Amino acid sequence: MKCNHASDIALGLALATISLVLGCYIDAGHGGCSSGSYPAKAQRTEELTVPLGEVSALDVETNVGTIVLDSAEVAEAHITADITVRAKTDEEAQQLVEQVRISAAPSGRDLVIKAVKPPGFGRNQLAVDFTITAPGRLAVTGTTNVGDIRVTRFAGNVEARTDVGKIVCNGLRRDATLRTNVGDIRAAYAPDAPARIELAATTNVGDIDFTGPSEVSARLSASSNVGSIDTDRPLTVTGQMKKSINATLGNAEGDIRLRTNVGSIKIR
Repeated sequence: MKCNHASDIALGLALATISLVLGCYIDAGHGGCSSGSYPAKAQRTEELTVPLGEVSALDVETNVGTIVLDSAEVAEAHITADITVRAKTDEEAQQLVEQVRISAAPSGRDLVIKAVKPPGFGRNQLAVDFTITAPGRLAVTGTTNVGDIRVTRFAGNVEARTDVGKIVCNGLRRDATLRTNVGDIRAAYAPDAPARIELAATTNVGDIDFTGPSEVSARLSASSNVGSIDTDRPLTVTGQMKKSINATLGNAEGDIRLRTNVGSIKIR
């Protein structure tokens, strides 16, 4: 990536600002946070198996934590939630972590999965990492403020949103909307996915790596204020290829939009 130094500085400033807002430092390897004001930590893991019935989509929400969604040949959703609570004392942290509830409830044809804080949780800190295995036929939505999101081989539409964290989607087959403020985005379609693609991938600070199916039919727009744009694909480009490009792939039936402020874009 060109301009790595500028990207690193912007990333550091963004993390420092968010750290001050949250009152904690970001644990990039875990998706959690810690603070000198809340030195005690308690953890537990909860596992659930949920029948899906007529459910056609998963909607997973966590404020601080990672979201991992993997498809498999199963009929139910298998949910693992790693729960971490930070508080001022060991006793308080342990009491609160035991009271955090994982909710997996239907809403229409969606299964909404989230953590519910107990009454009196106060300003103590909660991080919940979700690892979920579910049928590949589903559409999925993952939302977190601080944490990475990974989605693998789902046939339905994919939506992923995080403020600080990277988004990695492999084996995409349908429309996808991927958005992060600070973090890289990787969007890789299955080689045999339909040629018509609707994809929007946006980050403020981070690289975007897009891999399309073997045949692609879409209008393409890509822009980077600080960084390079490179492609392995034959493109019909409108205008000059500098900080932004507008191009067509195949018959231009779909729409691909790739946006980063500080970072590079790779089109494969």
